[in-house]
Amino acid sequence: MIYLDNNATTFLDPQVAETLEAFLQNPLGNPSSIHRVGQRAKGVLFASLGQVAAHFGVSPRELVFTSGATEGLNTLIRSLPQNGHLITSSLEHVAILEAAKQFQGSVTFLDPLEGRGAITKEQVERAIQSSTSLILLSSTNNETGIETDIEAIGEIALQNQIPFAVDAVATLGKKPFKLPPGVGAACFSGHKIHAPQGIGVVVVRKGFPWHPLILGGPQQGEKRGGTENLLGIVGFAKALELAHDHLARAPQQMEELRNLLEEGLLKNLPDLVIHGKEERRIGNISNIGFVGVEGETLLMQLDLKGICVSHGSACSSGTMATSRVLQNMGMPGSVARSSLRFSLSRFTTLEEIEATISEVTTLVTSLRSLSHIPV
Repeated sequence: MIYLDNNATTFLDPQVAETLEAFLQNPLGNPSSIHRVGQRAKGVLFASLGQVAAHFGVSPRELVFTSGATEGLNTLIRSLPQNGHLITSSLEHVAILEAAKQFQGSVTFLDPLEGRGAITKEQVERAIQSSTSLILLSSTNNETGIETDIEAIGEIALQNQIPFAVDAVATLGKKPFKLPPGVGAACFSGHKIHAPQGIGVVVVRKGFPWHPLILGGPQQGEKRGGTENLLGIVGFAKALELAHDHLARAPQQMEELRNLLEEGLLKNLPDLVIHGKEERRIGNISNIGFVGVEGETLLMQLDLKGICVSHGSACSSGTMATSRVLQNMGMPGSVARSSLRFSLSRFTTLEEIEATISEVTTLVTSLRSLSHIPV
C-alpha cells in the first residue's frame, strides 16, 4: 500500500508506539490522586507538559490538552462575547465554519482574491470593526497547502489590539513553527504528526480569551475539566520530540518528493492544474486537477491499485460534494471535481512517488479516453 493521505491522518510512529507500550505495561494512575501511583502519573504529566511547552517556547501554563484541534477551535469561538465580531474566511476547516455559524455575534467570512488561496493582511485590516473580538485563520490550508502570512496579519492584530488565533494543524511537523508576535493562540492535532488520534493541544497565551468548553474538576488550571488523557499526552509529546528531531531534513525531503510527483505528472499528462503552484505552499501537499476526469472515480481506481489519496479534507470528503475550498478560490466546477490531494509524510519514499506517477499516468490516460468531459 502507498499512503498519500497524511493530511487526513498519519500512522502512529513506531517509536511513539514503543513509548506507549512501555506505559501500558505499567499502568498509570489518575494525576489528581495523592497516592504514589497518582503522583507518578502526575510526574509523567508534568514532564510531558514541559516537553511540549519547550517545543513551542511557551510556559506549561499556556497549554491546554484537548481531544483534537476541532475541540480547541470550538472553544476559542465559544469564548467570544455574544455581541462580538469574528473575522475568519471561507477557506477554513469545517470545524471553524460550523462553530462560527453557531456564534451569536457577527461573523465576516472573507473570500480569497480571485485565483488566490489565502487571505491577505489588507483584507483582514479592511474587515476590522470596533467590535472585532477575534481573528481566526489557518496558517496552512489543509487541502491545498497554501500558507497564510500569519506574521503580517499578526502585526495588524497587534496594532489594533485584537486577539488572533491560528489553526496550525497542517503546519506542525512540516516546518519549524513558533507563534509569531500578535498570535495569541494556536490549535494542533496529534494524529497529524504520527501521535495517537484523540489528542490535541492549544497554545493559549496569558490573557488570551479562553472559557472552558468542558466543565468539571480543576484539571489543567481549570481550562478544561476531566481527567487528562495521559497516554495521549505522552504520545503527543513523544511525536513532537520526533518531529523536532526530523526538522533538519524532513521538510526538504517531503518538498523534494512533492515536486518530483508534480513534475512527473506534468511531464506525462497534459492539462493538469496544480492548485496554488505560484503561491507559498507547505512542502508535503499537492492538490492537482486532472481535467477531463472525475476526481472521485480516479480516487477509487487508485484505491484499487493500493494508493490512498483524498478528494479534499477528510472531515468534508465523506460525500461527493465538490471541494468548497477550490470553489471559493474561483476554480470552475469541472476542475474542482477533477482534483485530488496528495499529502506526504516523512515516511514517504522515492519508490512510492515513482510508483504513484506511473499508476496515475496510466489511469488518467485511460479514464480520459473513456470520458465525455472536455479536456
